[in-house]
Amino acid sequence: MTKRVLFQIHWFLGITAGLVLALMGVTGASMSFEDEINKALSPRLYAPGVPTGPDLSPDRLIARLQADNPGYYVSRLDWETARVRSHGVRLTAVEGRSRRQGQVDRATGRWLGEPAGAGFFQMADDLHRWLALPGGSNGIGRQITGISALSLIFFALSGLYLRWPRRALDWRAWLVLDLRKTGRNLWRNLHVVVGTWVLLFYLLSAFTGLWWSYDWYRRGVTYALTGKARGEEGARAKKSGIAPRPAIDPAWAAFRRETGDSYAWVRITQPAPAQPMKTINFEARRGDARHLRQTDRFSYDPKTAALKTRDLYDRRPLGKIITQSMFELHRGAFFGLPGRIVILMTSLTMPLFTVTGFLLYLSRRRRKREAKALEADALPAGEAGDLLIAYASQTGTAEIRARNAAQALGRGGVRARVIAVGKLTPEMLAATQRALFVVSTYGDGEPPDMARGFTARMMHGAAPDLRRLHYGVLALGDREYADFCGYGRAVDAWLAGAGAQPLFPMVVMGHDDAEAEAAWAAALHGLGAGEAMRGQAALPFEEWTLVAREALNPDSPAQTAYHLRFEPPAGGAMDWAAGDIVEVRPRNAPEDVEVLLGAQVADGELMERAALSREQLMDVMLPPDDVPRPLPVREYSAASIPADGTLDLVVRQVRHADGRLGIGSGWLTAHLPVGSTTKLRVRPNPGFRVAGDEWAPMILIGNGTGIAGLRAHLRAAAHEGSKGHWLLFGERSRAHERFFDAELSGWLADGTLARLDRCYSRDADCGRYVQDLLAEAGEAVAEWIDAGATILVCGSLEGMAQGVHAALVRALGEDRVDRLAEEGRYKRDIY
Repeated sequence: MTKRVLFQIHWFLGITAGLVLALMGVTGASMSFEDEINKALSPRLYAPGVPTGPDLSPDRLIARLQADNPGYYVSRLDWETARVRSHGVRLTAVEGRSRRQGQVDRATGRWLGEPAGAGFFQMADDLHRWLALPGGSNGIGRQITGISALSLIFFALSGLYLRWPRRALDWRAWLVLDLRKTGRNLWRNLHVVVGTWVLLFYLLSAFTGLWWSYDWYRRGVTYALTGKARGEEGARAKKSGIAPRPAIDPAWAAFRRETGDSYAWVRITQPAPAQPMKTINFEARRGDARHLRQTDRFSYDPKTAALKTRDLYDRRPLGKIITQSMFELHRGAFFGLPGRIVILMTSLTMPLFTVTGFLLYLSRRRRKREAKALEADALPAGEAGDLLIAYASQTGTAEIRARNAAQALGRGGVRARVIAVGKLTPEMLAATQRALFVVSTYGDGEPPDMARGFTARMMHGAAPDLRRLHYGVLALGDREYADFCGYGRAVDAWLAGAGAQPLFPMVVMGHDDAEAEAAWAAALHGLGAGEAMRGQAALPFEEWTLVAREALNPDSPAQTAYHLRFEPPAGGAMDWAAGDIVEVRPRNAPEDVEVLLGAQVADGELMERAALSREQLMDVMLPPDDVPRPLPVREYSAASIPADGTLDLVVRQVRHADGRLGIGSGWLTAHLPVGSTTKLRVRPNPGFRVAGDEWAPMILIGNGTGIAGLRAHLRAAAHEGSKGHWLLFGERSRAHERFFDAELSGWLADGTLARLDRCYSRDADCGRYVQDLLAEAGEAVAEWIDAGATILVCGSLEGMAQGVHAALVRALGEDRVDRLAEEGRYKRDIY
């Protein structure tokens, strides 16, 4: 919860204060070497050469300047010891806030002018300090920059907390920038890694920048560092006229006698004419000083020219040095030239965080919009429409097709309401005149989990009177099962038995079924659907690169399971959610193709019957028929989230009786070289997603390669800072199949997992399956469900899923399990 709140504040401040901080960073960087740039632009202004006449004394120089500039007084004279250089002067208006700053001839007092870059740097200073808004240092601009400085402190500290890696002692996790990533993952990598590089320097800039934003902050820091309170600055006595102005020359002569030419630069300051000059102060800096505020201070009695105080920099307490050197700390000069360069570079990176932060924000908004796109063109649940579309989906395909149908109908002016079959009631159906049912068959003729309650209540109960209803059915299934589209056929028969009238013959659809696709499109068109339907499931396959493949159980007597990681093509999107499904187009083993070609050559046929090239043979069933059939698409659970930077799979090798590897597992685990590409796409699976904005506790249950889907959910939870989940997982042996053990232990340690139960079916001291763990923990499961938990099951259909379902029914009751499925709190991704 804490992490989520911090994240929300982090991005909200980022999109409000980010632009101000970017501007402050650029302007601050531009002023880092202001003196050096001005001297480079106007070299003769600062070093006009040794004058022919003697230097004017401070009093004569000040008198000449004030006579030549009526209405101004010399508030600051920067005396250069080297005679080749001119003196710096600040002239301040007696009335108002106007001022002039430039160089003067040391021998004549003639005004030489301002440096060429003075106007630019004045504007940069105004933008940096108060955004050049009206009111100057007393206006709203100062408050905005102050709040932005506070925001920068929050960004640095909250960003550190939010990105804290699981392996906190691994310096690579903190500091290595992975430029192989693309899109949103590259932006996030730049944001967090570069942010870690500059974190300390941003904190330094922000904490010192507040010195000029808030008087209370300045007083507090001064008291904390020196033990002395500091009064309000800038307050001037409301006096009129001109206070007596003592001569400076006697004190200046005493200062020069005492110090000689040991100082390269001396600053002489004067208060406003109406303010009394109680002491004559000289601030002197040696030529080898590390920064501009590394000065010694001398105070003289204006009447006697006697030295009153000598305040040497090297003898000051550290707290006093810091308070007197706040500007040099702010620009990094306190640490010499390296410090200035570092602050320059870190200031220039400030726009990077604004840009990447905005890109991440927009990407996050886009992902939320796309997550809601499945509901885009459907009517709200409480509104009636021209037509009702009910779906029963296990892996999300039926739901996507139902919502695509609603979109298509909407383009033709037909208002469609989309609803899960679990929410249908007899009264709702009896009052409906036209309805479409888009239903998947799960396994061998079974209803999807979300349709179990509907099936028990309505299809196996008393038949309602549906004589007013006209309906259509799209039945989805897999032709590899004997009872192909069995549940869809059952729904069609039930509707007909209740007196409903068909709008069109039932459409049964398998994978890559062009004929059924055409029949479904024609049926929708006949109901008034518009043209150019955009199918949300019809994402193109893209060439993803296999960048890593690691055996998870290399020495196990069982079939080897592999952890594979893929990167998208250049410019490709890393956009999916935990629970989604990865569809892979496998290819044949190259050696199998060569064997077939060799056999055909030996027979003299030369593949004349199919007339296929070697490349074409890689993508069809072998041996090919007269009409070659493409290799079937294989589906796997995504085992990672986009923030990981790669799309991960967990694939176990499958071997046939003759020793050949399975089509999909063989291609991914053996035949596809690391570094090569293969065609895949990610398909949304609403039926196994959880609402990331809510993050109720999850009870994650699975076995074998089912760790993939469960791992993705846990990684999403850890990424969002969601704690307190429960994993029950089963495998063969403790010695070989402790998949992702380090990650699971880390999540248990940091609280992402509140409980971790594992079992190993082939170990003599265990010999249990995950459903046995669940049966033993039945009371705890009921307590978690009462507290709002969601159950997620991922793994094998045979054995595990059936056993887990039976254990849940025993612990919770069949009616409650059905209700959980309808409510989206019992989700399964099983195969």
